[in-house]
Amino acid sequence: MKFPREKRESRTVAQPPPEAAQRVDGGGPWGPTQFDLPDRNGSNSQAILIVSLIGIVILLVIAGLWALAYFQFT
Repeated sequence: MKFPREKRESRTVAQPPPEAAQRVDGGGPWGPTQFDLPDRNGSNSQAILIVSLIGIVILLVIAGLWALAYFQFT
């Protein structure tokens, strides 16, 4: 069963505040954002390193707890 498509007129839902035209700092018309994205030509190797180190630490903690439980209860 096919329904006909509704025709809707496009309209602006929200507009940035009027003082946004003078803003020069990052984040666009709504002001600075929580996260600064890296440049297109830049690398995010530091973020990859931090996430990898946190993952390794979490895996080591899990392995340590497993080993402790294994040798404690056997």
